[in-house]
Amino acid sequence: MPHNSSCSNSENKIKLTPEEARKKALELQKKIREKKLLKEKEEELQKEKNRIAMAKEVQKRREQLEEYERKKYIENLEKEKNEHKKEKEKQLELLRREYEAKFGIAYKQESEKKNIQDLTENEKREEIAILLNNLKNKNKDKKKEFISSLNILKTYFTNIKDNILEKKFQKIKKENKIFVEKIKIYEEMLSIFLLVGFEDTGEFYVIKNYPNTYLLSSAVKFIDLVIKALDT
Repeated sequence: MPHNSSCSNSENKIKLTPEEARKKALELQKKIREKKLLKEKEEELQKEKNRIAMAKEVQKRREQLEEYERKKYIENLEKEKNEHKKEKEKQLELLRREYEAKFGIAYKQESEKKNIQDLTENEKREEIAILLNNLKNKNKDKKKEFISSLNILKTYFTNIKDNILEKKFQKIKKENKIFVEKIKIYEEMLSIFLLVGFEDTGEFYVIKNYPNTYLLSSAVKFIDLVIKALDT
């Protein structure tokens, strides 16, 4: 008599003991937990990547905003200077005409100015060049010491120019050892500090407003020229 195939297959199936079934269930639970932990770890890693990317984007936008504000400030400053210059020239021309009409002789503009605050930007630049040239002529016999001081002066100005938003470079203690030994010994260098925009507050030399990069760059250029002349 032929055997029933479905019945035969059923009988051939391996039956698990309760202990084996429990073990298999535990293994399945372990795999599920591991899979869940792996997924959570991947999600956490992705969150951290997103956080870093967002932080970088925020920093980038902050830097772009600071750069935009810096450029806008400089543009407005230049605009104000040009407007002031034009108005001053206009008033001077009116004064010249009125003077000549009244007295019948040519008006002579006074060239001497007593205070640094009264000097124009270009006049300050010229004064810096004159002072450095005077220092060069007076210190030809002490070139090594003088060049060392010039390099310190250059470092002060370069730090400000290259780190325009860093306030720490815009405040110098007058009793600082290097400042006393390298800068304070030359009266002309103290004048140059004032010409590039520093103010004497008693204990410190401080740039209170936005640094004048034009004068700072000019001073660095003139310092390089003096050092080059002394080295030849």
